[in-house]
Amino acid sequence: MQLQKFNIIVHGCSAHGSTPHLSKDAIVAASNIILNLQLLISRLKDPLAEQVLTLTQVESGTQFNIITDRAELAGVLGAADKEALEQLHAAVENIVSSSAAPAGCTAEVIYGEYVEKAGE
Repeated sequence: MQLQKFNIIVHGCSAHGSTPHLSKDAIVAASNIILNLQLLISRLKDPLAEQVLTLTQVESGTQFNIITDRAELAGVLGAADKEALEQLHAAVENIVSSSAAPAGCTAEVIYGEYVEKAGE
């Protein structure tokens, strides 16, 4: 199995918690992305295909009363080979951008290095 690290950066617009209508909430957009990415492997792809998408990190915000303008997700994407993995890239990017849009945010996917699966 070919595994690859990835990061998703969500960009919004911060505002005070008392004026949420002035924000573009990166946490809400990140939540949409998380939920919708879970559909990719479980519902949108062949259940017999060797593939995995795991989100392992979520980071956002530093203040209790400020709606943050940035969220970062990280995880690993895997498929039987590099070609199948590259086919997943387009699906991931589509889900990420379309999930961020309803919250008025944008998001980018940054693919990292390939990683070895434990035991191989």
